[in-house]
Amino acid sequence: MRLLLAALIAYIPPAGSLLKHTAARAQALGRSKEITLSGTLSVSGQPAHPAQLVLRFPLQCRLDGEGGLSFAVRGTAARPSGAAEGTTGPALQLLQLACPFLTYRGLSASDVDTTFRALAAQVGADLTAGSALGRLEDRVVYVLGAGPRDTARPQLWLYKDSAAPARLIGQGGLDLRLLQYGNPAAADWFPRVLELWNAGQLAARFEVLETKGARGASEEEEDDTRE
Repeated sequence: MRLLLAALIAYIPPAGSLLKHTAARAQALGRSKEITLSGTLSVSGQPAHPAQLVLRFPLQCRLDGEGGLSFAVRGTAARPSGAAEGTTGPALQLLQLACPFLTYRGLSASDVDTTFRALAAQVGADLTAGSALGRLEDRVVYVLGAGPRDTARPQLWLYKDSAAPARLIGQGGLDLRLLQYGNPAAADWFPRVLELWNAGQLAARFEVLETKGARGASEEEEDDTRE
């Protein structure tokens, strides 16, 4: 009995099954076509300044900030980081890696699978190379592409309770973290904090203070019944 219980606790669904749950999660976001996340952006230790992250579904993002800062990404399932506009640097890299995880609503389940696997492969991660349970801050995650506590290998993390994307670790110390889901400032569905680390140093950070345009599927159903 103890062996059976241990096996059940240790069981980790295959990557394909987990990504299906991640794809299904997008249904809760409703039919919004564009959402604006307003907040602050800091790059390479510089003071944070106001910025806006505009999301268009699927797989399009634009990040604008003070001083003429402007970056854009337009991806496809096969090339989720896609074509990029803007000066190279940590802010653009943060946008390229985070955008597919924020804007996959509108893709089919198979295209979500393709998108996540392509983004993982882009940073050197093989999602079939191993799996484990781990923790990100105070939450349990599924680790795809590596064993327990093996952060030296490229890998993708998904939150266990919600199937939301949590972390992408790539080659050369690249580390994208999507933190604090469930905060009203980010409309619950999105992470409130996006961080890009490089070789153990924080390279870029976007913190959401307000979200406009997000409507849950339950809200839309209520409006439909009133019409």
